[in-house]
Amino acid sequence: MARGEVTIADGKPRLRRDDLRVTISTVRALEGRGLLAREDTPLWFHDERVHLTEAGRRDLAASFARPRPTGLTTSSPAPPPPKAAASRAR
Repeated sequence: MARGEVTIADGKPRLRRDDLRVTISTVRALEGRGLLAREDTPLWFHDERVHLTEAGRRDLAASFARPRPTGLTTSSPAPPPPKAAASRAR
């Protein structure tokens, strides 16, 4: 969305370059916060273009300065090493 490549056609947002979909709930949530705005576009088969507002650009730029949260690992701990089998001397 920050690159200006998200358009809305027939009520469905799409990423223009890869023809991927972005959920309309994401667009509406960002619009509700004042971070996105829609404008009419002259592109064929596209009704509106979505772009960041000034507040959206400011928040995006501020997010680059924040430290990234540490990722949660979903892997389980390593299994214990196998024990050596006891052998009997003859």
